Amino acid sequence: MRQYFTGPLADGLITPQAAVSPGTTATSLLTISQANKFLPLPYGQNAPSPGQIFRVRFGGLCTTVAGTNTFTIYHGPGSSTTAFGTALAASSALTTVAATAGNWEIDGTLTYRTISEVLTTSTAWFAGRITINGPSSGTVTPVIGLIQSTAAVSVDTTGTAATGLFGALNIAVLDGTTGSTWTIEHAFIEAIN
Repeated sequence: MRQYFTGPLADGLITPQAAVSPGTTATSLLTISQANKFLPLPYGQNAPSPGQIFRVRFGGLCTTVAGTNTFTIYHGPGSSTTAFGTALAASSALTTVAATAGNWEIDGTLTYRTISEVLTTSTAWFAGRITINGPSSGTVTPVIGLIQSTAAVSVDTTGTAATGLFGALNIAVLDGTTGSTWTIEHAFIEAIN
């Protein structure tokens, strides 16, 4: 019988990060070092096992403009705030209204389906939910969407792929209209099994 270990992979992010205003260019909400620190993933000698599941939850505050927003989860922190790791899953275009003092949250699971010692041939699946909420006064109806892989995605768990393709999760947002800001206020990742 396999022994399961549950618990966080790192300390959770509890200090608000700098607000990001992506405009119409997809931009990651965490820097490379922030992704590596707060949403680390095992690789190399500590690679996950087939069937291993990780729960991730992050969110914060936002100011939205009337328009659409698309969120994408990446395996790997990327090599800059506009050059990403391997895309695991993307939301549909979520339509928001203009609102200040709003909040957002993503809650999801990352499941490794297969693990390989060959570069970028492990496979993973991400499934989650995003909620974008208006201000606490309740004057804006929440927007709820899914972020889910459409097929098993080939990822690197060896730690030998190009820099930015392994070792952490990251998220990017693409606004259809310039003017939104997104701040990560909390984030954590934990092993479920």
